Amino acid sequence: MVDKNSDSVEGQLIQYGIEIGFLISGFFGALLMVSKTASQRIGPTIASLLAGTACANYLTPVIMNVMPESIRGQGKYAVAFMMGFMGLKGLEIVIDKFMKVKKEENGENTISRTKRVPGRKLTSKKRAARRREK
Repeated sequence: MVDKNSDSVEGQLIQYGIEIGFLISGFFGALLMVSKTASQRIGPTIASLLAGTACANYLTPVIMNVMPESIRGQGKYAVAFMMGFMGLKGLEIVIDKFMKVKKEENGENTISRTKRVPGRKLTSKKRAARRREK
């Protein structure tokens, strides 16, 4: 185990929450997903690789906390690979599963209400809701 306060590169990465094993596993999972979709544009391809890698690195510890004890050994790298493969869809699943979503009066599910940002246009639904509030 590497000490967080270590001067090594791995120790410095751990200070920022980056686990090398999760990062590599997630990268290969994201790479497999990108090769499966075969996007011709470089921007979305790079974004998918980064998103899948980041999801694997930061969501694997969260998922490992709810997994059975038998998977927590070497299985954590398989989970990281799957999170890299699923990318942002995996993040959506984790949010749906673990975050409390409240149902608002208008029937929409939201995590929290957002206030209007000055200069931003309101959609017709939001305009109608503001009119009802007045």
